[in-house]
Amino acid sequence: MLPMEQETMSLLVIGYAIVMGIAFVFVSLLWIKGRKEVYASTFGWVLAHFLMFTAAVVCCLIAIGSRPEHPAMASEANSLWLGVGGVLWAVSMLCLLAAVSAFNRTGVGFQQG
Repeated sequence: MLPMEQETMSLLVIGYAIVMGIAFVFVSLLWIKGRKEVYASTFGWVLAHFLMFTAAVVCCLIAIGSRPEHPAMASEANSLWLGVGGVLWAVSMLCLLAAVSAFNRTGVGFQQG
C-alpha cells in the first residue's frame, strides 16, 4: 500500500464519484433534452468514455490502496493493476475521440448556413 494519510483513499473515491456523477447526470440530461435519434450514438460514446474511465480509475485505486497477500509479489500485482488501468484509460480516450467525431458528423456546435 502506498503510504498516505488514512482518509486519502475515501476522499479520492468520494471526490471522483461526485465529479463523475455530476458529469453523468449532465450528459444524460443533455441527451434527454435533445431527444434526437441522430445524437444517440454520440452520447452513447460519451457515456462509454465515462464507464471505461471509471474502470481505469478503479484499477489505479486498487493498485495504490491494496495490501498484497504475498509482499514479495507486491510490485508485480501493482504493475498489473496499473497496466490494466492504463489500457482501460486508452480505451476510454478512444471512446471520447469517437464521441467528438460523432458530434462533428451530426453538426453539433456548428453553424449551419
